[in-house]
Amino acid sequence: MHGEWTKLRTVPGQLWTLPALPLTMVAFTALVAAGARPGEQGTFDPTTLSLSGVYFAQAAAVLVAVAVVSSEYPRMIRTTLAANPRRGQVCTAKVLVAAAAVTAVSLPAVLGSLTAGRRVLDGVPQVSLHAHELWRATLGTAVYLLLIALLATGVALIVRHAAAAVSLTLALLYGPYLATVLVPMPDHVLHLVQKAAPMTAGLAVQTVGSTGTAPLSPGAGLAVLAGYAGGALAVGWLLLRGRDA
Repeated sequence: MHGEWTKLRTVPGQLWTLPALPLTMVAFTALVAAGARPGEQGTFDPTTLSLSGVYFAQAAAVLVAVAVVSSEYPRMIRTTLAANPRRGQVCTAKVLVAAAAVTAVSLPAVLGSLTAGRRVLDGVPQVSLHAHELWRATLGTAVYLLLIALLATGVALIVRHAAAAVSLTLALLYGPYLATVLVPMPDHVLHLVQKAAPMTAGLAVQTVGSTGTAPLSPGAGLAVLAGYAGGALAVGWLLLRGRDA
């Protein structure tokens, strides 16, 4: 764990990606909320709007997680495995460091985003700060970012190339969403894509009351994303065991 953290913090380009996550999330939430039309309150959920920066901030989580794995490829991974041949331990350390780094910045990111969004939307009826659903959506968004980091870590273990891992992960996240926006499709097909795609399923956790359009419950949506992350990590671990000798 100490060795993996040292690798992350001693590469300035990777370390500076961490504060980019909360800054990006707060900034884009404020921009999106500022562009909302209060006269159309029935068409959006103020809580979801106050956490909308996650659509952009998740890219920073992907970059951090991929950097933890891919920074050693193609050559230095052999040195790491020679120093510690227990590959399961190496894999676990990388996963935990990526998860801890993203979680550490995700919590202030979602709280800052919620605060910024609510201030920009001042005057629009909003959910009480004491409401359970509000904090489930807020903390659930932090869990979503953690699962995105785990998914990116698994993809990086599979492909072993930073640019390819980032591209594949972002395509998996944004691709189905863009398809639902750009391609006309029946409602049952649209809902099927939303249920199966990791981003749209995972962000069902932000739904508050009956204002959302997500076809999944918050818990089920996070479970779908967790399945993607767990599957990617399992495949990545199995591949790490059999190569890089």
